[in-house]
Amino acid sequence: MGKYQLDGKGQNSVQKFHEKHSSGQSDKRSRVEELKKSYLEKKKNKPEKKG
Repeated sequence: MGKYQLDGKGQNSVQKFHEKHSSGQSDKRSRVEELKKSYLEKKKNKPEKKG
C-alpha cells in the first residue's frame, strides 16, 4: 500500500492534472518522428559525396 491514498475527488483531480501535462509530450514525440522522416527522405534524395 502506498503512503498517500486519495479519495475519489483527489484521484479525479490528479488524473486531470496528468492528462493536461502529458499531452505535450505526445505532440513532441510525433513532431520528432515527423522531423526524422523528413530528414531521412532528404538524405536519401541527396547524392553522396565521396572525398
